[in-house]
Amino acid sequence: MKKQVHKKTSNSQYWTILLSSDTRSSMKQFRIRKKLFYAAGGLTIAIISMLFIGGFLIYGLQEERESLHQDISDIEHETEEKITRKDEQIEDLNRENEQVYEEAHQVRKAIEEFQLLEENLEDVNLELPSETSDEGSGGPSLELVSDKASAMTEKDIRDDLHVLQEQLPILIESFEETVDAIISYEEKMQAVPTIFPAAEGRISSQFGERSDPFTGQTSFHSGLDIAAPRGTEIYAAADGIVETVSKHSGYGNKIIIDHGNQYETLYAHLHTMDVEPGDKVEKGDVIGGMGTTGRSTGVHLHYEVFQHDAHVDPYPYITFHEQEEEN
Repeated sequence: MKKQVHKKTSNSQYWTILLSSDTRSSMKQFRIRKKLFYAAGGLTIAIISMLFIGGFLIYGLQEERESLHQDISDIEHETEEKITRKDEQIEDLNRENEQVYEEAHQVRKAIEEFQLLEENLEDVNLELPSETSDEGSGGPSLELVSDKASAMTEKDIRDDLHVLQEQLPILIESFEETVDAIISYEEKMQAVPTIFPAAEGRISSQFGERSDPFTGQTSFHSGLDIAAPRGTEIYAAADGIVETVSKHSGYGNKIIIDHGNQYETLYAHLHTMDVEPGDKVEKGDVIGGMGTTGRSTGVHLHYEVFQHDAHVDPYPYITFHEQEEEN
């Protein structure tokens, strides 16, 4: 088909289009209004432009959509991480609260044990035999925090710990005073003759008036007689310095120990003497063996206690710990 556009109509508002398949075929003529052609061309350009702009906008929107999806995904991931961290923090806080509660419970339990111990210490008789003492021990009566259920709130735990923190210094100070009193008492007791001065034996003669075993007359017995087999170990009744190691016609082999704080002890009729004057001895040290030297009717220990250079009955001293157990 051959297309020819050669003719123009006299009317400038139209174009005439002649179409012929070949030179021998008849011509077909078409008239097209110029405005319509321009309008169609403009419309085509407009459509193409709109398609191009639309495609560009769609491409931009798609990219923006993908960017938004990525942002949303990032925000979701970040939010999940924050939630995870918060959950972990909550778990840590719960563990810390449980630990704090457990510590508060242990402190409360320790306070109860301290108070019970201090009550027991207050009941200890710190008086020396045949003596009285104005010294004592004690402390404030502390109000213990009551036990709470394991599901304590954080405020409850803080309040509980605050009370415990206020109580502990008072309790510790009072307890330390009591312990210091006990230590001081124990140190003082080391120099007081409060132990049985022989490894074994029975009291065969008491302190005080008695019938003299040689004359049968009433006489004053200045100590205790403790009977046991020959060689039975004799103990220093308290810490001190050996003052005398000698032989005596009445006492036989005798040892005198100065305990330095108002007391002295005498051990007589010994078979052996294992210390020398000036020796430092501690309570319970072996100083000799039981015998029957001097004015004696048989194997025994004659034991005397002096307080401020005066004879005192040894019996309350050698039974002091038994009296403590009974009390």
